[in-house]
Amino acid sequence: MIQNKIFSNSQKRKIAIESINVKKHFEDVKAVDDVSFKVYQGECFGFLGPNGAGKTTMINILSCYLKPKAGNAFVMGFDVEKEAYQVKKHIGIAPQENIFYEELTVYENVMFFGKMYSIDKKQLKARASDLISKVGLEVKQKVKAEKLSGGMKRRLNLIIGLVHDPDIIFLDEPTTGLDPQSRRLLWDYIFELKSRNKTIFLTTHYMDEADVLSDRLAIIDRGKIIAEGSPEHLKETIGKGDLLSIKIDGERQKLLKSIEELKVNDYILDAFYHEEEMETKISAMDGVGRIGKIIKHFTKNDLQVVDVGVQRNSLENVFLSLTGRSLSE
Repeated sequence: MIQNKIFSNSQKRKIAIESINVKKHFEDVKAVDDVSFKVYQGECFGFLGPNGAGKTTMINILSCYLKPKAGNAFVMGFDVEKEAYQVKKHIGIAPQENIFYEELTVYENVMFFGKMYSIDKKQLKARASDLISKVGLEVKQKVKAEKLSGGMKRRLNLIIGLVHDPDIIFLDEPTTGLDPQSRRLLWDYIFELKSRNKTIFLTTHYMDEADVLSDRLAIIDRGKIIAEGSPEHLKETIGKGDLLSIKIDGERQKLLKSIEELKVNDYILDAFYHEEEMETKISAMDGVGRIGKIIKHFTKNDLQVVDVGVQRNSLENVFLSLTGRSLSE
């Protein structure tokens, strides 16, 4: 595993989460395979990897929903197996699946879940109003959850996990499927949580999200951590090439064929079509200098390039360098 030195004063910082050689297997699948890391209080720790890499399984272990097959894990110094009650007092979770009640309004949902933590009624009302406002749902607080858009539901899901003001927040793919505006709003709120010294454990398969939000991150693939460090360090030491994001109009099959044909060039590290973003992603050595050549490749195949974005030395390229495949595979 590739790792850099973490913050120079990390030894002085309180450890919020620690995993020591944790394993969890489901029949023949090694969902988490000898995983070790530390998360320090007040930082956002990104847990980055493709779907099925072991991210959610690790969250379930740290939040006491699953017992590890081997190894030990601690949250705020408490053993997740032996001291689950103490662990749960310190954590909040926004899982991938929405946990609220569809037939209740936004406000009713926040109040309902807040009462589970025996929060003073006056304090709970103030906190509910504050949380609803901060994620932009104040005009929807009397609307039933079933009537909300997908992005609004994800925002509601987040604040339900925060209503008891936990020290540690587990965010499991919090922006999956969100429109850009909703995604940015949640990013801003995560920044605010960090400014309040909250510890955030963020799982995501979005490279840009991990890059923007994480102080440090670990890349997990097939149950194993393959790299750990700050985004800047990983990009400087592992990443190579440029990442081009190209929007192309034209026949779908013709586009896919053109992408495969492009891969025969030795300067192409990888090329694939990103279904969710509806963009062609190309990792290339000196991609900036070869943009004209790449555009010409598509246009000669009767495809129209309508937009090109460039990321130099991105985390996507770090993942490609480590695994030889794209995150979407």
